[in-house]
Amino acid sequence: MKITINNNFIYKLFLLSVMVGNTIAISFAKPLEMDPRNFSIPYRIFIIVLSVFIIYRERINISFKNISLISLVGFWIFYIIKLTYSFNNYSFNQDVIVSENEDIFRVLFMNLLPSAALLCINYNKVDFKSITKYCLFILCGLLIVNYIYGYINLDHIFSTYYIMYGHIGASLFIISLFLLLFCKKDYKLYFLFFCLFLGLFNVIQSMARSPLLAIAISSFYMILLKGNRKYLLYAITLLLLLIGLIFLHEQYGDGLITSFNRMYKWLAQGDTSSRGPLYRGALEIFYSNPVLGGRILFEDGVHPHNIFLELLMATGILGLIIYFLKFLPVFQNASIFLNINKSNIYYKAIFALFLQYFTLVQTSCNLFNIPEFLYFSSIIIGISYSAKNKRIE
Repeated sequence: MKITINNNFIYKLFLLSVMVGNTIAISFAKPLEMDPRNFSIPYRIFIIVLSVFIIYRERINISFKNISLISLVGFWIFYIIKLTYSFNNYSFNQDVIVSENEDIFRVLFMNLLPSAALLCINYNKVDFKSITKYCLFILCGLLIVNYIYGYINLDHIFSTYYIMYGHIGASLFIISLFLLLFCKKDYKLYFLFFCLFLGLFNVIQSMARSPLLAIAISSFYMILLKGNRKYLLYAITLLLLLIGLIFLHEQYGDGLITSFNRMYKWLAQGDTSSRGPLYRGALEIFYSNPVLGGRILFEDGVHPHNIFLELLMATGILGLIIYFLKFLPVFQNASIFLNINKSNIYYKAIFALFLQYFTLVQTSCNLFNIPEFLYFSSIIIGISYSAKNKRIE
């Protein structure tokens, strides 16, 4: 008896796994008193297996004419070569040296493999409406459980860096705002507003600046997409009120909201949270070898906290070009994401989420430890490639 597996189900399962699966994987380890690394192993195995399955199933779509796939594979092979060379020729702290094999595993199996699988998918057949709905409910449900747990134990359920904790709320905020602007007829308004404010509260409570900046940029994109001057005026007014609130908080708030404190220092004083020396160090390494770059990380394992500077530092101009060459279909088909009346409306929600993580990698995370940015990059590239080639099964 032959078992057939529906492509739509596989696509949906895989896309949900890369969009919110990592959030689920970093949940509940703390409440269950488990090692977070061990807790996320099933997720990693699942992503690897499903990626291999999709690449095999969609192997007919793999083509040497696909510049994005060539760019993706070529860059990470180049990066692994640079990684190995760096560990063999530059000095690192001992705790950094022992992570070499883990870094290579992450690059190959959590970055390259899933990203390649995402580029093989025919997005003309993907039901993004239901995927967006599932993401909304999953994120909302996790944050509700998180705050119930926090009320009882004065902690949160997520075993993650505080900046990434804030971006969980940012994702919920962005999806909720998108649905309010474009698809509110499919949901109860009170539920969408609840999700909106739940996400915003999580962003503020995270004490990080990056999620605040990310929701501002993604919101501005969606409001411009809406094309309503009234909404644009509301957005500018709210932005000015937020800035005013940040300055008032600095004067009268006694430092109660840490994210506001950091935003004030950034806006008023140009404070970059000690990133200045990292930026200068990255540029010095780049200038010493502008074509191929130098060491991939600083001696203590720290990275420059900016994707462009890290690419230049670690892989030089050559690596920067190879890395961003994969986005060529996005530029060629920009109207998919910039024209409200063209293509699937839910493509714009994916692009807004991509903008969130693109904002993040300007200030935090290194090239291979932020899967959300890598996955959303591949999704918008895959959407553009599918539209360009009119792929129909």
